[in-house]
Amino acid sequence: MARSSQVLLAVLLSVILFVSINIISNYLFRSARLDLTATNQYTLSEGTKNILASIEEPVRLQFFFSAEMAANFPQIRIYGDRVRDLLFEYESRSGGNLQLEIIDPKPFTEEEDQAVAEGITAIPTDTGESLYFGLVGTNAIDGREVVAYFAPEREAFLEYDLTELIFNLVRLEKPVLGILSTLPLDVGLGGMMAAMQGQSQPFLIYEQLQESFDVRMIEQEADRIDLEITALMVVHPAELAAKTRYAIDQFVLRGGRALVFVDPLSELASTTGPTGQPVGPQSQSSVEDLFDAWGVEFDPGQVIGDLGQALRVQTGAESARPFSDYVVWLGLQQENMNGSDLVSADLNLLQLASVGHLSPKEDATSRFTALMQSTPRSMLYDSETVRQNLDPDELLLSFEPTPQRYTLAARISGSFQSAFPDGPPEDEINEDSLEVPDPLTETEEVVEPLPEHLSESTTETNLILFADTDLLDDRFWVQQQNFLGQRIVIPTADNGVFVINAIESLMGSNDLISLRSRGRDDRPLEVINEIRLRAESQFLREQERLELQLQETEQRLLNLQTQGQDNQDASAALILSEEEEQEIARFQSLLLETRKELRSVQRNLRADVEDLQNRVRFVNIALMPFLVAIFALLVASARRRSRAAAAKG
Repeated sequence: MARSSQVLLAVLLSVILFVSINIISNYLFRSARLDLTATNQYTLSEGTKNILASIEEPVRLQFFFSAEMAANFPQIRIYGDRVRDLLFEYESRSGGNLQLEIIDPKPFTEEEDQAVAEGITAIPTDTGESLYFGLVGTNAIDGREVVAYFAPEREAFLEYDLTELIFNLVRLEKPVLGILSTLPLDVGLGGMMAAMQGQSQPFLIYEQLQESFDVRMIEQEADRIDLEITALMVVHPAELAAKTRYAIDQFVLRGGRALVFVDPLSELASTTGPTGQPVGPQSQSSVEDLFDAWGVEFDPGQVIGDLGQALRVQTGAESARPFSDYVVWLGLQQENMNGSDLVSADLNLLQLASVGHLSPKEDATSRFTALMQSTPRSMLYDSETVRQNLDPDELLLSFEPTPQRYTLAARISGSFQSAFPDGPPEDEINEDSLEVPDPLTETEEVVEPLPEHLSESTTETNLILFADTDLLDDRFWVQQQNFLGQRIVIPTADNGVFVINAIESLMGSNDLISLRSRGRDDRPLEVINEIRLRAESQFLREQERLELQLQETEQRLLNLQTQGQDNQDASAALILSEEEEQEIARFQSLLLETRKELRSVQRNLRADVEDLQNRVRFVNIALMPFLVAIFALLVASARRRSRAAAAKG
């Protein structure tokens, strides 16, 4: 009995000790985390630490979270705990300038009224009551930022969302970004007609740029770039007037920074708007005279095909093979991006369409740094051929890879000569720049003359050039959901990350760049993809051979069946010789055998891939846990032997 009492007491003390340790550690180490992920997804980035350290005026954060209600929803409860813990960590690293308040808006309380007044989304539950899960941030000068609802779908982007909110409250003025575009980024595919009716839906990249910068659209006929503009973004410069190209030229020579998107085949520009016309002026865009001055070559007649980075697209073909590799739509992976440039170093995936290539001119004095390149399994297609042939299999069959890697995006730096050495283009003098009397008011409307012409750079500057515009299209990089009237955006690629990173890099603001792309971590199974590519390549060639044989057999069979109809009456045409009947039977048998072989090829298309996938699943689901269990048993056995040896000693 005494021994039983001792065992019971030991168990009771162990339970008390275990509970006590959990309570104390939860209080003292609530924000402590051990990050074992390969990309340190749960470790604060240096950018976040820098922004928190830069806070000089008090910033107040109010975290609204219905903790009791969330207890019935495990996913929200766990996510809510993570948001709260991360906010505590932010507060501890802010030097006392970040003030955090946790508010539990219980039903029918003043806290619930406050949550509603602050714009926090009320999430209805099965009980008829509302759950609140959002954040409000304010600064000392009436600045205000709100996260109406922390959608679990965006959990991977939590650090960026929180840091951006604080950054917007700390930054007193947004830098000015000028956008010169022949594509309707600001009004969407509906164009100006939809905008005038209040129904415009801007491209998501434009909305995100507005959140980070003071965006100003520049007229396509502009003859100057405002001096207040810190950086310039030029999108699809098709059919730009000489005076507008001159304005860009002079902006760069003054030391202005520019991000330029050109395209050999802009599928976005070819998209049909509500009027039935394409939304862009034409599918090709280039500014050859400016590129010459910057020391860059770009051929708008060539499109890169890359089997190593081809996107899988749905073809609508036979059920045995409904997807195909579209070699001119690229999913650019991390290994093909410049890891030493902050703009591209942390990107995981860019999704592009019909991309061109850039290269330095032989006599260039500027510095050309590739940011993104194709794989060695690439080739160049004629852009017109690609535009007229949308069949992925046809492009794949004509694919002949070269070992060359083509540059899709590049940073150009240095000093430049003007593309207009003789000054402003004389044939396009802006008449508005002259003094013109107003006949109604009898006053003179005076427009300031153009700034003094520069023939060369006044200082070194930076440009980033990208040979694609379709990366700005929503369908290539984002999924959108509607939750209780709130639009929730879930990025599927880093296209938007690249654009904002590039602009902030040109403006010299790098703190957010280090963490913006941390949300996505796309790590494809490269061996499986390689096996799939080989299998599909073999399938296409075998399918082409069998289909050709099938067509020839059907044609010869048709010729035999109709033989004798010429120069004979209808009844005689139905009579065939014994040899002809045997020949027809042979061809029918060959026809059935060919179709059977074609179906067999289709069935075996993914055999190697599925076999490897099953082995990977076995290793992850069965083998690894088994090895861990064996290791645990060995450790336990070693401990027992050690204790036994100590007892004997």
